[in-house]
Amino acid sequence: MTPSDLHQDGTIIRFDATVLPTMEPHLFDAQWLRTSGFWQGSTQGRSQAHFFRYADHDMVLRHFHRGGLIGRVNRDLYLRVKATNSRALCEFDLLCEMHSEGLPVPLPVAARYVPFGPAYRADIITQRIPNAQPLQEVLGDKVLSAQLWNAIGANVRNLHDHGVYHSDLNCRNILIDTNDQVWFIDFDKCEKREPGAWTQANLDRLLRSLRKTAAGPLAMHWRETDWADFLVGYDSGYARAD
Repeated sequence: MTPSDLHQDGTIIRFDATVLPTMEPHLFDAQWLRTSGFWQGSTQGRSQAHFFRYADHDMVLRHFHRGGLIGRVNRDLYLRVKATNSRALCEFDLLCEMHSEGLPVPLPVAARYVPFGPAYRADIITQRIPNAQPLQEVLGDKVLSAQLWNAIGANVRNLHDHGVYHSDLNCRNILIDTNDQVWFIDFDKCEKREPGAWTQANLDRLLRSLRKTAAGPLAMHWRETDWADFLVGYDSGYARAD
């Protein structure tokens, strides 16, 4: 990777110059992607992701939106901080570090910080993981083998062994591709941490996510014994690669 910064009237864009030798700021505009023929689709929900193909690369654009009650009156403005401490650039830098460590995360392509008075807005573009679906969707289609649950657990352990705290580890932010490879996405508000109780809290969050989804209106092929297979992989950590 070759991270570079582009400065434009207070806006800062950090991008990978090996993927984008020339940074086109319009890449952060979903409407421009549509009218220019690059847009390929999007997900629904609060944190909408736009899929597009540009410069022979499949990418994902995500605009940072606020959640909870505050999100009803303030969709996307954050209290202004230094650009290097902004949500988008922090996620970009963390992804760079994790990617260099060989962790199964998408390649960061570009991140944007846009000051707006005492606030700022932010966006990030990452590589699109090919032929991959969220674990939640995969579980809606089929039963996972004990071996695959072992692999998911081992890959979570790999993140923890590298000190990666995922602030929202759930069954939507774990992807499984058609080769049964495990990937992790959405590292907003995530960071590197020293070993501690946060690793167990991470596991508890994921288990709550699985139980909540399984209890929902959509059929999901998950049972409590799958968690035991997950923990076998997590405890053994056989997928670790330093």
